[in-house]
Amino acid sequence: MNKQNKNIVSNAARLGYGIGALSYAVPFQLLSVYLMFYATNILGISGTATGLIISASTIWDAVTDPVMGYISDHTSDKIILGRRLFYVLLGAAGLALFNWLLWRISPEQTQFLKTILLAFFLIMIKTFSTIYTTPFLAHGAELSNDYNERTVIQSYRTAFYFLGFIFPIVMGMAVFFRPTPEFANGHSNPQAYQYLGLTGSALILVCAAVCIALTYRRGKVRFAPKPKSGSFYGIFAETIQALKCADFRNVSLGLMFVNMAMGIVGAAGMHVFTYTFGFSNKEMGIVFGSLFAAALLAQPLWTYVANRTEKRRALIICLFLNIAVSVVFAVCVFLSEWICQHYLIVLPLALLMGLSMGGSIALPYSMIADTIDKDAYHTGTRKEGVFFGCATLIFKISQAAAIMIVGLLIDCFGFNPKIVQPRSVYINIGLILPAGFFVCFVSALIFIKNYSLDRKQAAFYRQPRGADLNKREL
Repeated sequence: MNKQNKNIVSNAARLGYGIGALSYAVPFQLLSVYLMFYATNILGISGTATGLIISASTIWDAVTDPVMGYISDHTSDKIILGRRLFYVLLGAAGLALFNWLLWRISPEQTQFLKTILLAFFLIMIKTFSTIYTTPFLAHGAELSNDYNERTVIQSYRTAFYFLGFIFPIVMGMAVFFRPTPEFANGHSNPQAYQYLGLTGSALILVCAAVCIALTYRRGKVRFAPKPKSGSFYGIFAETIQALKCADFRNVSLGLMFVNMAMGIVGAAGMHVFTYTFGFSNKEMGIVFGSLFAAALLAQPLWTYVANRTEKRRALIICLFLNIAVSVVFAVCVFLSEWICQHYLIVLPLALLMGLSMGGSIALPYSMIADTIDKDAYHTGTRKEGVFFGCATLIFKISQAAAIMIVGLLIDCFGFNPKIVQPRSVYINIGLILPAGFFVCFVSALIFIKNYSLDRKQAAFYRQPRGADLNKREL
């Protein structure tokens, strides 16, 4: 078998790695979609207390990512399952346990106890999510060092990541939150959340097990040694070293703005389609389902485009498509009264946005893997964990920022769900999506245009550094 074939991952390993993404996508989306309603309407915890708990857990979640990457990089490969999959197993077990416990909190408990339990379980979910996610992402970068194969691997991960977004929305509405004689609004049934949480936890364990089983024997790609063990202070030095890589900074900041756009969808989407467009739950399910399904099905297309041209060029095409959709969607907001009666009009936009978002999420992770090769070439050590820990930190900061900005804007517009308000208020709410998209995607485009690694340069940095090779500035 030649060198090229050794770097091509089997379909089973690709599929296993992709399925592994469900183990963190499903609980993440459960929290994004249902946690606020569950805490305030089911448990009776105040919105202020819930917001503070979510904010604190998000900050904790973000700052622990580089730390987990550092720990994973410095763990011996002799540990059971290796330094990446060991933490995938540990993270999945803890994530499944505390996800299950979170959705089982009894509304009959005292207010103080419910608040404490919510805070503790949420912090533990975020902790084990970090233990799982950062080594999982680093594991994907180690499956192959082939320029094209990395894009294929990330397309599988992204496809299942979006599938994990579909599950809580579609299954929640269709299966768990069905109306009952006691609860005409299925969202108000406490027992429904218990079943949803149990199903989510079972998925976490099954998907992690499949990932481990199908990728465990895949040879790890290393052309430079892992960092030597050192003091824990080394996390700061290695994080700063990673951020000094201009290409890593550019692609990570571009990804940050793409993720911020996704956060805006999650934070404002229900408000916009409920109050601006007046869609029913079924209509919203069709729109959101179409968007995520298009993002999932678009992966082979963007893999083909990136492999035929360059990852950077393919990503720029995605961002331009996103910007164009943002402009058209802004027009739809002003025509919302008519679109309310013809909701299928927005489906082409949802499909096109999903198509472009699919590439906008998958391609940057493949590009980050290439920047790790560049860093390893110059420093002599591989730090996949730290690099992906930094990327995940940026991702979570962008999500938190998006939620905060949307909340501030909703308050500034004077939105009140308990009364019928002037149409101008609903128009302003509706413009949050296209305006946010436009700003985020233009910002992402600026950073991605400054990314310099192409196929030829990536191949150069994958070579062992020799004395006769010219040094290149990092």
